[in-house]
Amino acid sequence: MRDIKKDLKIGKLEEVKTLILLNASETMFGNVLQDEDQFANFDFVSEDNKYHIEHKYRPDINLKTCNYDSLYFDRVKYKRFLQLKKEDPEKRFFIIWNCSGQRVWWEFKKHGWENEDGECEMYFSKQYNQDRGKGYPQDTDMCNVFLEATHPFSEFFKID
Repeated sequence: MRDIKKDLKIGKLEEVKTLILLNASETMFGNVLQDEDQFANFDFVSEDNKYHIEHKYRPDINLKTCNYDSLYFDRVKYKRFLQLKKEDPEKRFFIIWNCSGQRVWWEFKKHGWENEDGECEMYFSKQYNQDRGKGYPQDTDMCNVFLEATHPFSEFFKID
């Protein structure tokens, strides 16, 4: 049975590690802060409030050997992106997955599931019978981003 408290503790620790990496070097985001609301849809926000970043820890996924076609996140985050983007079209939104020590990222698209070239980058699905921290199984709407649409974490860092 899943230990939700243990999962949350480990996830928070991995968020801190990623935050340290984001602030250790100069990135496009400037200084990044952890959202004070532990249930926020995006874990990090840039100091100028122009960048919102969600972090997902997936230690059971090895990107070099996995058979999956995509990485996933809760669709509620996508809905929040649409809402915030409507309020301020200049804001940008990212998700970082930490998979078995390898971090990759994807930027939420203003064109929905397609990129600027009209290529499909994500699809919607449903995850069934998962305990999402409420103590009982429930169904959750998900967004799945194709692995080919993700980028190496190192691309965030400015290199002279």
